[in-house]
Amino acid sequence: MAYQALYRKWRPTTFEQVVGQTATVKTLRHQIEAGRIAHAYLFCGCRGTGKTTMAKLMSRAINCLNPQNGDPCGECDACRAIMNETTMDVLELDAASNNSVDNIRELLEQVRYPAQVGRYKVYIIDEVHMLSTAAFNALLKTLEEPPGHVVFILATTEPQKLPATILSRVQRYDFGRIPSSLIVERMRLALDDMRMEAEDEALRMVARAAEGAMRDAFSILDMCVAGAENGKITAAQVRDVLGTSDREFLFAFAGLLAGRDAGGVMLKVDELMRSGREPQVFLRELSAHCRALLTVKAVERDAASILDVTEEDEKRYREQAAGFSDMRLLRMLDLFMRAESEMRFASTPRIGLESAVLHACEENVGESGDALLERIGELEARLGKLEGDIASGRLVAAEGADKSAAPSRKREAAVGTAQAAATKPATAPVPSDAKGVWERALSILAKNEPPIFGLLKNERFLGVKGTSYQVLIPFAKKDFSFVRLNQPARRERIAQALSEAAGAPVQFEAVLEQDVSEKKLDSVRDEAQQSLIEAFGRETVQIDEEKSSR
Repeated sequence: MAYQALYRKWRPTTFEQVVGQTATVKTLRHQIEAGRIAHAYLFCGCRGTGKTTMAKLMSRAINCLNPQNGDPCGECDACRAIMNETTMDVLELDAASNNSVDNIRELLEQVRYPAQVGRYKVYIIDEVHMLSTAAFNALLKTLEEPPGHVVFILATTEPQKLPATILSRVQRYDFGRIPSSLIVERMRLALDDMRMEAEDEALRMVARAAEGAMRDAFSILDMCVAGAENGKITAAQVRDVLGTSDREFLFAFAGLLAGRDAGGVMLKVDELMRSGREPQVFLRELSAHCRALLTVKAVERDAASILDVTEEDEKRYREQAAGFSDMRLLRMLDLFMRAESEMRFASTPRIGLESAVLHACEENVGESGDALLERIGELEARLGKLEGDIASGRLVAAEGADKSAAPSRKREAAVGTAQAAATKPATAPVPSDAKGVWERALSILAKNEPPIFGLLKNERFLGVKGTSYQVLIPFAKKDFSFVRLNQPARRERIAQALSEAAGAPVQFEAVLEQDVSEKKLDSVRDEAQQSLIEAFGRETVQIDEEKSSR
């Protein structure tokens, strides 16, 4: 006899053998026992959860000549004919390859003929969402009012793609993912039948890889059974079959990420690639590891049941999660998931993996929740001090004194200001401590951000404009230093160093030398014109716009 795959051999033959779909089984059995069979059903859910199995089981149950508490007996002529696929009473159609209107019309032509052996003709349409619009339209009327001897069972993994007119004509049953514990129990029964053994961790790995799909679990187990030595399946063998890394490797890798050890991470990636692992699979495992760390930080207890791990593993996750902030774990999870998605189009997947893990080692101040909270606290403190100064009248008095003195000096200083403007330097006046702030910021960057310090150390400090510290970049460096210094991440880090040196929030700006030269005359001319107008009045001063523009 030809070998039969495990998922086919262990396909349930009674409702009692169906695992993980208790509510659906209970409802359908009650319908069969009561003889209240609907004309159309829709089974939907992810792959491998038992939709087609349930459809086949139900086709036998409603046609069985000697049902036992809703279950098919498996011995009558109808049951044997359906199990051996020798009857025309049960027709299975794969809509993925038979999705045209002609296929549906051919099926509907057979509807009017009664069942040969059983009481019902059952039409099972798998992957029904693949039908064309014309095929759905051809099916509508018959699906709504079929002959009394006809039952339609539709199965799909994507119910959202079905037209509303179809959904309104069927009884819908959703099949959930099967818990890992039930999958492990079912696989253990199959191994006992084959007189084989398996490590507990090996079966748990298979169940996790199946992601709630019993069929996938049996398919993986089939491969493991074929390669088992001495009649025992080990965790190492399962890892080889799945192409995954062991948990110790993941914990070690995450530990290097926690310490931002870029060199150690690159060595681990090289070790991974030398062992023949797939970068995309490893990124998926890293994403799952980050999810586990986030879970134990969010759930104070019973996280082991959510993660489907032992209590010892939960304790290890909690210990490692303490080395990460919530914001960083979320950023890493998003980074790894995006990298995994983009890797399928990459010509060199290794580079994509290395780029993702190196980015995960970076300290991104702009995305750090702790840093943001610290800055908010500093701003609130400065705002409180400012409100206190205003309430005490110190700021108002200073402003009033300046205004009282200004009118008496205005006319005398105006002409001199206008004359001095012609010889004013291009750079803004630098506050007394601004140069010191700049030097201290450079020292901070030299310690914490050497690449950024390398870009700034030979550039000219221009001055302060408002709260923005400016550095002058020669025009010859516009494609290198200017572009790099104006990147948002670098500007943020320089501003952070300046704020630390100044003791107050400030900004940073890189100014191109050409821009300063072009703005020089305009700035001087505008200031001189304004001074003359203030001194002699707008009616007296006449501006030649043509000459002014030159």
